[in-house]
Amino acid sequence: MTVLTSRTDLDIDPDKLRESVASLLERHPLAFEGTRQLALQHRPAATDPWYEGCLRQSLISSDSDFTEVHAELRGSYLGEVFDRLPFKPIRTRIMALDPKHCYSVHRDMTPRYHLAVTTSEHARFVFVEHGKVVNVPADGNLYYVDTRHLHSAFNGGDDIRIHIVFGTDNEQK
Repeated sequence: MTVLTSRTDLDIDPDKLRESVASLLERHPLAFEGTRQLALQHRPAATDPWYEGCLRQSLISSDSDFTEVHAELRGSYLGEVFDRLPFKPIRTRIMALDPKHCYSVHRDMTPRYHLAVTTSEHARFVFVEHGKVVNVPADGNLYYVDTRHLHSAFNGGDDIRIHIVFGTDNEQK
């Protein structure tokens, strides 16, 4: 049986997470029409560290090049989130999906871990080949999502869906 999603308890305070993300987005807004992202990790020699990790996969060399957590996050609640992870993250981004929007159907090169900041019961992943629909709740836990399988995500709700998406080279443990 293929494991498409699983939960890891992180014991993150959802309210503190929302506040920390909102504060960060006041200083560094989401960018890129249609993708609405902000990079939380960058390449060691990044020229545009908050945004170059948000480019399309085909326009970056490799997810594994994005290993540096922004110095601004050290000592913040988001920095604490990074410290609690049970794996070494790569190319971590805040990714927003506007109300009544969806992503194209695609596969990622590596699995992802999702930490929902804001969401609704109407925001879902759809695994096309498996006929499975999954909601990642904003409950302070981390969700492994095997995005190497053909999938999309949609937000059928009335409010923005914001996830912190951690890349990984590791298989689920």
